[in-house]
Amino acid sequence: MKILIINASPRKNGNSAFISDALAEKYADKCEVINLNQLEIKPCTACRSCKANNSLCVINDDISTQVYSKLLSADKIVLISPNIMGFISSLAKILTDRFYCLKTSDRKTKFEENKKMFFILTQGAADRNHGEMAVSWAKKFFEQYGLKTFTMVIPNCSYDNHDGVKIKLDEIKMNVSMF
Repeated sequence: MKILIINASPRKNGNSAFISDALAEKYADKCEVINLNQLEIKPCTACRSCKANNSLCVINDDISTQVYSKLLSADKIVLISPNIMGFISSLAKILTDRFYCLKTSDRKTKFEENKKMFFILTQGAADRNHGEMAVSWAKKFFEQYGLKTFTMVIPNCSYDNHDGVKIKLDEIKMNVSMF
């Protein structure tokens, strides 16, 4: 099984990176990690060239040259984003906006059947409901691309330590493995 782990945090050593590193260690030779904060990425320009040509995005950046092929070839995708003001990070938003080309002009997904998306939202708030809007959106969004989706909110992830993530790390690993 090929697992693609995408860390969508703008912070180099934040909680999302901590989870990403822990999963990469667990799945070592079965996975690849992409840190969006290390890539040159651009937002969708709504040019619709992908629909007109039934192709991938024409924007020449690291999403086009590195990410699309890995998204399409992975068996399981793990997307980790911090909760930014009740939603996903700007890096995660740019990536998901760029999913537009991952449907054909007749609205069929380009993902293989039974591909899985495991979405993790880290947040400082103790109340899981603080991330409800983001995880509800993520589930609906990824399922429209035919991805079987599991979402998880990890609360108590403060900026200055990884204690909240450490408490949940075994649960995260177990859920990623079982999903």
